[in-house]
Amino acid sequence: MKNEELPATYDPKRVEASRYAWWERKGLFHEEPDPARPPFIIAMPPPNVTGRAHLGHGSTYTPMDILTRYHRMLGDNADWLPGTDHAAIATESVLVRELAKSGESRESLGRARYLERAWEWANQYGGTIEGQFRTLGFGPDWERSRFTMDEGLSAAVCSAFVRLYREGLIYRGKRLIHWDPKSQTTLSDAEIDRDECDATLWFVRYRTLDGGDGLVVATTRPETMLGDVAIAVHPEDARYAALVGTSVLMPLTARAIPVIADDAVDPSFGTGAVKVTPAHDAVDYEIGRRHDLAMPSIFDLQARITDAEIEVGAYLGLDRYVARERILADLRESGALLEERPHRMAIARSERSGEVVEPMLSLQWFVRMESLAKPALAAYREGRLRFVPERYGRTYEQWLEQIRDWNISRQVWWGHRLPVWYTPDGSIVVAHDEEEATKIAEREHAGAPLTRDPDTLDTWFSSGLWPFSILGWPESTPELDRWYPTSVLITGGEIIFLWVARMVMMGLHLLDRLPFPTVFVTPLVFDAQGRKMSKSLGNAIDPMDLVAKYGADAFRVGVLRQMRLEGQEIRFQESRCEEARNFNSKIWNALRYARALPEGLPGAMQLPAPAARTLADRWIVARLRATIERTSALFDSFDFGNAVETIWRFVWYELCDWYIEATKMPDARATRASVLSYVLNASMRLLHPIAPFISEEVWQALPHDGESIVTAAWPDAFECGEDAAAIAEFEALQRCIERLRNDRVTYGLPPRGAMNVRIPENLPDELRALLLHYGVATGIASDEVAGDAIAALDAVSVEAPRELMRERYRREVDRLLAEVARSEKKLANEAFVARAAAEVVSAERAKLDGYRSDLRRAREALAAMEAGL
Repeated sequence: MKNEELPATYDPKRVEASRYAWWERKGLFHEEPDPARPPFIIAMPPPNVTGRAHLGHGSTYTPMDILTRYHRMLGDNADWLPGTDHAAIATESVLVRELAKSGESRESLGRARYLERAWEWANQYGGTIEGQFRTLGFGPDWERSRFTMDEGLSAAVCSAFVRLYREGLIYRGKRLIHWDPKSQTTLSDAEIDRDECDATLWFVRYRTLDGGDGLVVATTRPETMLGDVAIAVHPEDARYAALVGTSVLMPLTARAIPVIADDAVDPSFGTGAVKVTPAHDAVDYEIGRRHDLAMPSIFDLQARITDAEIEVGAYLGLDRYVARERILADLRESGALLEERPHRMAIARSERSGEVVEPMLSLQWFVRMESLAKPALAAYREGRLRFVPERYGRTYEQWLEQIRDWNISRQVWWGHRLPVWYTPDGSIVVAHDEEEATKIAEREHAGAPLTRDPDTLDTWFSSGLWPFSILGWPESTPELDRWYPTSVLITGGEIIFLWVARMVMMGLHLLDRLPFPTVFVTPLVFDAQGRKMSKSLGNAIDPMDLVAKYGADAFRVGVLRQMRLEGQEIRFQESRCEEARNFNSKIWNALRYARALPEGLPGAMQLPAPAARTLADRWIVARLRATIERTSALFDSFDFGNAVETIWRFVWYELCDWYIEATKMPDARATRASVLSYVLNASMRLLHPIAPFISEEVWQALPHDGESIVTAAWPDAFECGEDAAAIAEFEALQRCIERLRNDRVTYGLPPRGAMNVRIPENLPDELRALLLHYGVATGIASDEVAGDAIAALDAVSVEAPRELMRERYRREVDRLLAEVARSEKKLANEAFVARAAAEVVSAERAKLDGYRSDLRRAREALAAMEAGL
């Protein structure tokens, strides 16, 4: 490409889509397991199949792309393994809403037809986010893209379930779960939003069996009173010590329930006495287990009052909120409701349906977690698993210390169906497929007919197998053999226990190896005011809009410059993307300058001999070495924000602002083309993992070896050599120039007007020439000899223009005369002296003395200048 063929400006719209398509056609992101090279493998956290890219993908997925590109350039067997998640509840909730628009429902279609529609939906919208990832410049191995519902991963899910069941780690039991009455399914913690809201704390009296005052209970859920089985107080609460072990009467049903003591009760909440409803509250459930209490459910699956397990009287069939109002009315009428107090509390809602979640005892499938958690805890405590930043390791540890059994069954149709069948008498058959299940039934249940469980698995179950299922597990494959464990997991902090811990537990149990040795946790992205981005606030930013405005590289750089290793959040500022676009323009202008050199650019990577290089050549090559070393270290430590700043400073400030200016000097012409070509080439390879598009465009326009920068070698710091002397001298020159530029401003000289500088006679000729070139100055010889070259540069001074200084002193004399006159007049005012505070008068006299002293010195300097001294 000739220079005249280079566009005057860099336009990402012209470059990015076509360049990405070229990368894909060339297969540059694809790898095969190679025993000859060290592996570097990242498993992409699978986004929802019907999702769209958001700003969080910029902070979480860009580092994965950076590390994969970086390690590929290092020569590693580097591969970034992509895929998408079926996101059972999220996808089903969207699909159910779409069906409702045409008057259809899940039930009206039937399971088979519904799943056909779900697959159509996933196939229709499932490619959107992968296309957006391409637009953002992400370069995973698309040829290896997986979907959690594809045949291979489904087989892995089934295999894991069957194995865990046969080992006694999966069981069916009745336990407390999160129930969404609208979506008719259990929910995981990740599928629940907890929002602070205004509520009411009701105070209700429970009398003793003989009609005594008993005690008063504070509750936010009077409708669950129907399921109360005890009143709990703290063991050390003296107010209720005499009542512990006795019984009190339910206000509405006159049913007797015991008063018990339990450490879970907070004596400072309400009255310090709480009602215990184990079937509908997580804390109460644990209290019930400790005290072996009955656990009757009072709600059916629609959250209506039911008498299936306990007498509920006139409230049978009422919706939970209608029942609340009816119960409150009855309590008021009976005199048992003593007080209603405003109260702030967190309400759990389904993330998808918006419905208030109901804690409910339900017959579900669970994983026993205690034995799985112990090895996962040991891995962290023994240092085999580390978190960056380290504080997230404590989050991981705390969750595993308090782990409870995991509810894995869901009442949705879109997902991995449980590999479970039942005989007519309720016996359970767990098998890999229906054929195996039938054989088991013939062998163990006299050939009884089988009915398959309609439930599906929690999405996080398949996600927990992700690092090895995508490599072919449970089959033995070259990928599993060479690429497991993966090298690092990069994810957000909000799913450390939902996903990270479960992958660790599954990997250790099923493969006896950690799935990754390191977890890098990326920051959350907020708006500039620190608010969560949402449509309702009007502050949501679509990264696709930013790419359209600034380009993918500028978006990536803009996000990364706002990341800091220990930072927990990014307060996103769009201006950083605009600055990054300007950075790209700076790089493009440097390329155009290099391509316009009349001597032309030599072959790739040809540095002149060290002895032939100018001081500026030596300095920029030495600074390149330091930049390579620092950038490599920052990438290795996941400090992406400072890595970007390091490259930014080198390219913009040192290469473009300082070195390119030095190449304009006559003495630089012999070496400038080769040095500039070498440094630009290496700079683009440093920049490539961060800004892949412009780095490829510039690299292709320079002399280079190889087909693409994607597969080019990472710059070698040792090729540059060390030159501490050149760095020291050039940095002294920079300090000198900065000082002279400040003096230019101080003396009011025009930016490009020549100024006289006094230069010690022992300053070397090359430094003298650079000084005068950068400073736009005329040198005046000085008899001074100032030690070495660095000392000589420190001794350089500006000779201020005589007329300019004369005029400046005149103005200063006039100003000081006015100040002296003003102060003398003020002190001559008897009223001021008499009425003002003594310290005020004293301060004014001190100021007058100072003005007179400054005036005397200014007059002396002016007189000396006018006398020609």
